[in-house]
Amino acid sequence: MSRLLGVNTLVFNEELSEGTVQQLTYIKTIKELGFSFVEIRREFLRNLTGELLETRTEAERFHMPLSYSVPSVLFESREINPALTTYFEEARMMGAIQVKVTLGDYQGLQEKHVESLNQLFKQYPDIQLTIENDQTIEGGSAKALSDFIFVAHSEQLPIQLTFDTGNVLYIQELAEEAAVVLKDYVNYIHIKNVKQTPDHQLELALIETGEIDIQDVLAVFPENIPAAIEYPCGNKETAIDVLKAEKEQLIY
Repeated sequence: MSRLLGVNTLVFNEELSEGTVQQLTYIKTIKELGFSFVEIRREFLRNLTGELLETRTEAERFHMPLSYSVPSVLFESREINPALTTYFEEARMMGAIQVKVTLGDYQGLQEKHVESLNQLFKQYPDIQLTIENDQTIEGGSAKALSDFIFVAHSEQLPIQLTFDTGNVLYIQELAEEAAVVLKDYVNYIHIKNVKQTPDHQLELALIETGEIDIQDVLAVFPENIPAAIEYPCGNKETAIDVLKAEKEQLIY
């Protein structure tokens, strides 16, 4: 597979959750493992402004493109989230090429929404907005996202989708079928597998041990669509071992 592969820093969740390590410290490691880009998570940033600039410097040092994952929404109370401009400015400071959020409380695209988004995109023309399928019917189903993106594109809004391979199972959809529906709108992929526990709960799994055939899902998308591994992998040493093994599964 010639697809560009990256790492979402959720992989290092165990250390980052303790608040003693900055995400930028993993950029060198991710580069040395042979990955092509890093996805920075906003919730792990502590000293926001300073860390954004330091992360940019470190990424430029190792020639690693950055993506920005924000645990927020496009629509809040049926209106465009006013914090979007803040997120885009943070991405600009960090040198990130895209901002990822989820759909949120979307009840239809109005003219004022289109105007607000056009103004945002005009202000930040080099940053892509991408919407991830979440673990709800309203914000994660193939129908909900295809309906939204069809309307957005009819208004000439340059919004794309992030396809999370694991989230679809939480709403009882099939990953490959959802991928087929959404593939023409997807610019980014989150690689994650899940499996069912004996008590019928879903839990994260390695690429080859979960219920989803990750290779079949990835095959739906053109190889020019980049993908990032995105699930907690334990402490740093364990995470590095997992990344090495998962990368071998994905590149052939």
